[in-house]
Amino acid sequence: MTMWMNGSCLEHYMPQRGYVVGGITDERFVKSDNAQAFKHVFLAAHREAEEMVRDGKSVVLGTWVEHTEDGERIVIDLCSLYDKVESFKVPLEIAQRRGERAIYDLETEREIFVNYKK
Repeated sequence: MTMWMNGSCLEHYMPQRGYVVGGITDERFVKSDNAQAFKHVFLAAHREAEEMVRDGKSVVLGTWVEHTEDGERIVIDLCSLYDKVESFKVPLEIAQRRGERAIYDLETEREIFVNYKK
């Protein structure tokens, strides 16, 4: 979900094209079986995203499920959208600088991994 200000109104939409790069803030993690914690963490991230949008930034609120040794967890990340680039080169470079593992291609709905290890 992407958020931006349209005059004094906060707008939302689901972008269909472009690349999403995380790392605007630290990722948040919630065990996938804890609905109450997810709601709390998601709403806090949404409020933070709204503040960024009010400061003039465009923000994508990304979520996905990650499998770990301790089970599944939901990752919540505030991200940048790059929808006016001709290739994924620029988003990959930004992701590498931010220390991200991957970018997300919205059109193909696939991750593109960065050659970077933390």
